[in-house]
Amino acid sequence: MSTWSGERDSVLLPLLMIVMALLLSACAGADPDPAKGGAANPTAQPATSPSPTPTPPPSPTASPTPTTAAEIAEAVNHWYAYGGETAMVSLIKEAVKAQAGRPRGELETVTVDFGGLMEALSTARVFRSLPDPKTGTAWAAAIEHLDEGAREVLDALPKDRMILTPGETGQVLRGWNTYDEGLKSLKATQARLDRTFGLKPSPDPWEAR
Repeated sequence: MSTWSGERDSVLLPLLMIVMALLLSACAGADPDPAKGGAANPTAQPATSPSPTPTPPPSPTASPTPTTAAEIAEAVNHWYAYGGETAMVSLIKEAVKAQAGRPRGELETVTVDFGGLMEALSTARVFRSLPDPKTGTAWAAAIEHLDEGAREVLDALPKDRMILTPGETGQVLRGWNTYDEGLKSLKATQARLDRTFGLKPSPDPWEAR
């Protein structure tokens, strides 16, 4: 009986030692720090570099302002040829035509019509940037004063009666005086274009009817 038990124990002991050896070798092969597992960690993600910040496109370079006499003359000729002349001639004609509604006497009945003038002023504003400084100043003043004067006259006219009050009459006179300043600036614009740059519309829009 004892002999059989000793043999059984002697057989189990080597088996236990083998099992223990396998367990110890498995534990020894495992990395205790999961952060150092490298490829053994199935959840590890490859490192990615940050996306580069996009570089904004360069700002467009503005066209240089003409400074020399030759550059200014070339720019003025370009302005005149590509719409400036048409805008100026139209404004002159409509400004002259609108004066038909200007009263010549205190009791004179007139019809004021600035419709054509307002359209011509809208076109003139598109070509407001006349390249020559002195001519451009006169041109801008013409547009401003003609517009201001016409609006002042219109704002003073009553809608439901024919007779103006003294206050309305005074406003109408002020409006036409401002309008006259616009006409002077318009004539100065044309005269400078003719005298300095040799640009003169034909026929003369001041005389055309």
